[in-house]
Amino acid sequence: TKAALRTHVSQPAMSGALTRLREHFQDELMVRIGRSMVLTPFGAGLVPRVSELLARVAAVVTSRPGFDPTTTDRTFTISASEYLLAVFAPLVTAKVLAAAPGASLNIQLRSHDHEQRMAMGQIDAALGVGGLILPQHPSTPLFSDEYVCVACKGNQEIGETLSLEHFLAAPQAMRAMSRDNSLTLEDTWLRQQGFLRKVALLVPSFDTLPRMVIGSRMIAPMQRRLAEMSAAALPIRILPHPAAVPPLVAMLQWPMFREDDPGNKWLRQLIIDTAREAFGQPPALPQGTYQKA
Repeated sequence: TKAALRTHVSQPAMSGALTRLREHFQDELMVRIGRSMVLTPFGAGLVPRVSELLARVAAVVTSRPGFDPTTTDRTFTISASEYLLAVFAPLVTAKVLAAAPGASLNIQLRSHDHEQRMAMGQIDAALGVGGLILPQHPSTPLFSDEYVCVACKGNQEIGETLSLEHFLAAPQAMRAMSRDNSLTLEDTWLRQQGFLRKVALLVPSFDTLPRMVIGSRMIAPMQRRLAEMSAAALPIRILPHPAAVPPLVAMLQWPMFREDDPGNKWLRQLIIDTAREAFGQPPALPQGTYQKA
């Protein structure tokens, strides 16, 4: 009954549609358990595929022959990693609202269901880093950043540089990427090289790391741009990372079915231009690594 109300049809019509779908797929699709209807394994498998189809239909239905940023009242949803939310999203926000004063932005942290939300068209643009890009959607590089280490200015155990031996032996504060404490890109690379370090503290966000090392012997690996933002307000030092961790690459990605959407094209170009204005030309990536704009 609720599904019928949501789709503006009668309850018998919805029941008839479900019956026809069951006959077509030769599967119950959903079964009653207690007071609830629960998807069968086959029905659950259809959800992401149907969601993608509906998102494509919505993109066609809502498409317009042109896009004028000065008159639009469109809401753009941007997903961003925590790092890019801090160092880049404010620049994009200022540019969008200046060029499209009637537009709205909904900026969200990348969530565990990011892939599904991209497939359903709930995200217009995603700001992420290389290594976490979805291969089925187009993307383009924005800028690169390097990993550094931060330490308290009062930490007398560390000189002007940090040796690899000292880095591995020193107590470290690290960002726990999620509730299951999955690895950061930096930690993944170190483990691949066989380096083991002493983790003294796990914190829920990168911008917490500089504050945690104050008054302690700990060091914390993090991205240079975020470290420099923190160093402007905190008594910390920024040191080169001794393990030569490859730089991270900030990426822009968008749903493949929004490739030709004029409004999405405008947003993508604005994001690309903002990155180049702030950080210079994007890095070159190996051919075939990503789908490029």
